[in-house]
Amino acid sequence: MSQAVTIELGEGGAHDARALRSAFGCFTTGVTVVTTTGEDGRRVGLTANSFTSVSLDPPLALVCVDLKSKSLPALDAAGRFTVNVLHADQQLMARQFTLKEGDRFAGVETEAWSTGAPILPGCMANFECVTHQVFDAGDHRVYVGRVVKLRYDPGHEPLVYLQGRFRRVHVEE
Repeated sequence: MSQAVTIELGEGGAHDARALRSAFGCFTTGVTVVTTTGEDGRRVGLTANSFTSVSLDPPLALVCVDLKSKSLPALDAAGRFTVNVLHADQQLMARQFTLKEGDRFAGVETEAWSTGAPILPGCMANFECVTHQVFDAGDHRVYVGRVVKLRYDPGHEPLVYLQGRFRRVHVEE
């Protein structure tokens, strides 16, 4: 028996945010940690699942960050960021970068490439970006980055996010 829900959304935010979140949650996403360095040299990072490729020529990718995020000022000022794509064994790292208090980088090793934005080694992929375009869309800020360096290791199972939970996906050989 179907459990489908149909809701017509009103204008100007007059809609059921919980239902909208549940519907968006039906789309499986990968899990990333977005990193940069603040003006004071402090490393900044957050877990994000709103990452996608935009263009191959030029090489562009984007990530969306909640306007209430404490990482926003550093991302705005830095002009660079790295998107680190997590694999299934990095669920604890994904959770660590959602912490409201404390050092999200505690116990986490990083590397630095050409832009100086922190790189998390051992991820499925890393995309080092310089900021290409920034704009607000609703309650999020969209950062489009030009990829200047990347590394990938497809030998891992991905960490994915579906219906409000981290999940593992077995990839057939």
